[in-house]
Amino acid sequence: MELTLNRVDYAQVDVTLPKCTRLMPPTEAKGIQKVVVGNLKGVLHCFSMKKVDVQMAFKTLPSSSKITHVELAGPAGSVQDKIFIAIGSEIQGYTKKGKQFLKFETNLTEEVSSSDEN
Repeated sequence: MELTLNRVDYAQVDVTLPKCTRLMPPTEAKGIQKVVVGNLKGVLHCFSMKKVDVQMAFKTLPSSSKITHVELAGPAGSVQDKIFIAIGSEIQGYTKKGKQFLKFETNLTEEVSSSDEN
């Protein structure tokens, strides 16, 4: 049995670091999952697939620093639908619709490379 596979590009983003791509849980109403990707230009992309079309949920403006970590979080016992990113020595939080609800500067001189939100 021989299988022929073809490459299909649905979306293109710039270069990323490890732990900068996350898959959000599906919504209960439609069952659509979103993909969140942070890249080295400081842009956060959030998109979903509807049949064969890419639906861009939101895209942030470029930042002066690269995104080094993306993490999902939410209230205990519910869907993890909040997006937290580490960008330089700063932590930013976004809703699943792209609204920024949190931004704070840490007192670290180094870039934040990992985080854990509860």
